[in-house]
Amino acid sequence: MRIVVAPDRAAAAQHAADIVERFVNSAVATALGIATGETMEGPLAEIAGRCQRGALSLAHTEVYLLDEYVGLEPDDPCSFASTVNRLLVQPTDLSPGAMHGPNPHNPDLYAECADYERRVRAARIGLQLLGIGTNGHIAFNEPGSSLASSTRVVQLNEQTRSDNARAFPDGTCPPRAAITQGIATILLARKLLLVACGQPKARPVARALEEPVTRSVPASALQLHPDVTVVVDPPAAALLADEPSQPCRPA
Repeated sequence: MRIVVAPDRAAAAQHAADIVERFVNSAVATALGIATGETMEGPLAEIAGRCQRGALSLAHTEVYLLDEYVGLEPDDPCSFASTVNRLLVQPTDLSPGAMHGPNPHNPDLYAECADYERRVRAARIGLQLLGIGTNGHIAFNEPGSSLASSTRVVQLNEQTRSDNARAFPDGTCPPRAAITQGIATILLARKLLLVACGQPKARPVARALEEPVTRSVPASALQLHPDVTVVVDPPAAALLADEPSQPCRPA
């Protein structure tokens, strides 16, 4: 596992985008797994900016969403599909048909989960972007999730809903359920890239990276993967006991 402490949030976004750019331009590039959330806005904006400047092309890239809310209207701007469409599809040369995600409007959600699990496995994700929740979740795998879990419908922790409320209009509560790739599904990706910024992420980052693997901290499962890069800013790295394994100089 490589841990990079960037000088600040902007540098963390640039470093994460560098890793995505190298992957997209590599001879072995396959599908790209996309996470959403406040921390991901910086890296996605940096990737979009490079595409707009002609420094990067996503024309031959397929992207797969980690998760999606259940219960939102199809055109709700707070859905993760809408978010990725706004941040990555519209401002780049990524084809709208190249964005894949679970359909939370399928009357049979369990069949939908099984189908999306098959699609993700068949895509052979080459690089999966990840964030981490303040309770240690990855995707929507809340504390207590099985390390062998696959794509499924989950009930969201109240802490997760509270943390995510900032992305919703005032007075609107986030949904109580979501479809998420499972921990075992995520670990199938060839490379994992976790980005975490801000003081609220310091404790979950330290627990996930330096304490034993446990279901109570789902992100600790990253320790089981052979190729993980973690990019954090100083506040998120504040409780790490070990020195970063790779320095990051200011841009």
